[in-house]
Amino acid sequence: MLVCAAAVGLVGLTGAARADSVDQAKARAAAAAERVDALQEQVLAARTAYRQALRGLASAVNEEVSADAAADAAKRAALLAEQDRIAAIRALEQSGGSLAMVEGLLESGSPSALAARLKTSTEVLDLLSSGSEFTADAADRSADFAQSQERGTRMTMVTIADVEGAYARLDAALTEQEEVLATLDAEAQQLARAARIQARIDAQRAAAAAAASNASSEATAGGIPKSYLGLYRAAAATCSGLPWPVLAAIGQVESGHGTNTGPSSAGAMGPMQFLPSTFAAYAVDGDGDGATDIWNPSDAIFSAAHYLCANGAGSGPRGLYGAIFRYNHADWYVLMVMNVAAQLATRFGEPIPVAEAP
Repeated sequence: MLVCAAAVGLVGLTGAARADSVDQAKARAAAAAERVDALQEQVLAARTAYRQALRGLASAVNEEVSADAAADAAKRAALLAEQDRIAAIRALEQSGGSLAMVEGLLESGSPSALAARLKTSTEVLDLLSSGSEFTADAADRSADFAQSQERGTRMTMVTIADVEGAYARLDAALTEQEEVLATLDAEAQQLARAARIQARIDAQRAAAAAAASNASSEATAGGIPKSYLGLYRAAAATCSGLPWPVLAAIGQVESGHGTNTGPSSAGAMGPMQFLPSTFAAYAVDGDGDGATDIWNPSDAIFSAAHYLCANGAGSGPRGLYGAIFRYNHADWYVLMVMNVAAQLATRFGEPIPVAEAP
């Protein structure tokens, strides 16, 4: 009887411990779910910020292109207006010019007819002159406006560092959710539906990657200042196998060819957005003045070519991909650079560069 009683008591204690274990697991699961839900608000905010940063980066690149195009169009309009004015004056000269006009006025007969013809002739000449000048002035004003818009765009341009910062915040929130789930035992994970939460985290990571890919494909190659174009060509030539459009694309994506030189929130600076420590390690005296300056376009671009080459940019498609990835550790960044580089290569009649992920 005593043995049986002891056995019953043991079973009772085991059942109570089991009940406590289940209750504790439920409590842990509830606490984890509450923490994950709280973090989800951070995830959603970070995801929105990340998408906005990506769109901002692509838009900044494209708006720079639009501003350049608007300024060029306005300048062409001003040139055409001047050409029209010159053509009109030449046509007047070929038809007899001022002498024919004087003869016509003298043949007018009465003083009132003479006055009428004189007034009409003066108005014609004024129209030829002032009308063309008005068109030219308007075109010049359009060019000035386009250039001011361009400057404004460049001042507010979203930088690579902004995008990286937004993604880091998103990744941190998602990672913290995963870490909360990892602290639970198998039973608590099941009660908290950890598998479903993990699937949601995975989907959000995939959505972030898709957003980055879309932004990369939307970026448009812009105009390259002549001074920078020469530097990109010359610097790329120092690394056999490095296509200069790739170097130019990095210059556009990083700083808009020197229009947004930082320093960034991460401390990157200059036309090619080097960290000072990286620049010091790969610095090249591009202009031969005996000094290396992170802000100097020649030094920065030649140093960028040196950095890319040292990291395999001239060793084929995989090496090129790896070198660009080393420049900025994100696959979407490589895609954006290569997209812009392909457009530049097509524009200049160059072979389209190819990069392959390892």
